[in-house]
Amino acid sequence: MFNSDIEPFSPYFTGVAGKPPSYDPLQLAIDLGKEFNIEVHAWVNMIRCFAGSDERILRNPKHLRNAHPNWTVMYLDENGSLSYWLNPGYYEVQDYLVNLLCELTSKYDVDGIHLDFFRYPGKDFDDAKYFDTYGFKMSIDDWRRNNLTTILRKFKEKANPLNPFLKVGATPIGVRSNLKGATGWEGYSTVFQDTETWLREGLVDYLTPQIYWNFEKNPRFDILAKDWVDKSYNKNIVLGLAAYKDDVIPELNQMIEYGRSIGAAGVAFFRYEHISGKKNNFYSDIVFPPNMPWKVSDNNFVPKNINCTFEDLSDDEVLINWDNNHALKNPNQIKFYVLYDNTNQKTISKIISLDKRSAKLKFANPSKLAYNYTIGKIDRLWNEVNLSNPILVKVPYLSELKNASQVNIHPILITQKSSEVLLSVHSFSNQKAFIYLTSIENIPRVEELELSLGTNIIKLADNIKLIKSIKINFESDGREEVLNLF
Repeated sequence: MFNSDIEPFSPYFTGVAGKPPSYDPLQLAIDLGKEFNIEVHAWVNMIRCFAGSDERILRNPKHLRNAHPNWTVMYLDENGSLSYWLNPGYYEVQDYLVNLLCELTSKYDVDGIHLDFFRYPGKDFDDAKYFDTYGFKMSIDDWRRNNLTTILRKFKEKANPLNPFLKVGATPIGVRSNLKGATGWEGYSTVFQDTETWLREGLVDYLTPQIYWNFEKNPRFDILAKDWVDKSYNKNIVLGLAAYKDDVIPELNQMIEYGRSIGAAGVAFFRYEHISGKKNNFYSDIVFPPNMPWKVSDNNFVPKNINCTFEDLSDDEVLINWDNNHALKNPNQIKFYVLYDNTNQKTISKIISLDKRSAKLKFANPSKLAYNYTIGKIDRLWNEVNLSNPILVKVPYLSELKNASQVNIHPILITQKSSEVLLSVHSFSNQKAFIYLTSIENIPRVEELELSLGTNIIKLADNIKLIKSIKINFESDGREEVLNLF
């Protein structure tokens, strides 16, 4: 599904194998990825070269079964399904696959290459004749593992000069080797994936093992997930989850949390359509993809500092401005700007494209008198290459409260607008507090607050005329404050 001089175009676009569509689907995906700050990894089925029943593909003279029949092996699985697989023991096959991956890498600015079906179909693969000639005194199992690993070694040697930012990943089957409580089809001994060597030698930057089971039955998800992370050699392990399986779907949140607890680099859902229509609470914050410190950006590139200022636009809106000194001439170094909110902790507020010089911030429901922001530059590998000076943005329509709050640590009730009641509460730490409101009818109400260190601005739902008294109890320091009307 890309413009290749090696492989015929898929018939899924035009109905005819080898006939290109009127647009470049991979380039479209890359362009959209850049627009929405999403990485695009080219997904390549490696060793299996045909499955299913679409004769349009098999009839094409450029299909490998026809163009190089000696490269392919027909395989019949235990269910009677027919497929064709490349024989990775052929040096010509190894070079063909490496050249195909290099063509992708050189023609397209993809963020990564994702290798699927990078394995043998099983122990009964018919390659004994070729092994007898070229096995070089290895066991057939070691020879098969070495064939796959050699492809990765050859690709790494050729690909790095083409794109040093390229991330290489693969999806091994979920059971690396049998463990107590987690037994099944083994990647290492059954389909000959030597994933530990791939990780140890840095031939892959990440693996997404297909751990398509739950916590309860053999093979258990937690046992397998921890085994992969423990043997990651400091590379990224993204846990593959079977979002299509009824016994896995109820445990997806638990799987995400477990992955975080063991230090996994994230999760991958197979596949998106199985979660897109469901309500979920998987994630609450914007975060960047996991870092890959072993991949280095241009060492000769030194980004310039960012100088920021801000100005009030209206009662509740400000404009943050920064100077024009990023490196548009070096698009591979700087990916975009990011606006961090450092008020409580460093969180991502906005991702901003490189052609922007300003960002509007609207404070419709502020929780503080002032916010602390910085602008950062993010490179192609999601590294933060430098930060701007910190900007203390003061909420415009709380201007009357600013001076009072700087010297008054006691609660202040202030009405800035006729329809709005604001409570200023000073806290000596990040803590919970309880506010007790008593109306003029002596009806009590309790609200729980999450307070940040410093002055917090809380918007009350009640009109001031209906409140008789306000008392605040601070959980951490045991302080009790009674409102001083302002």
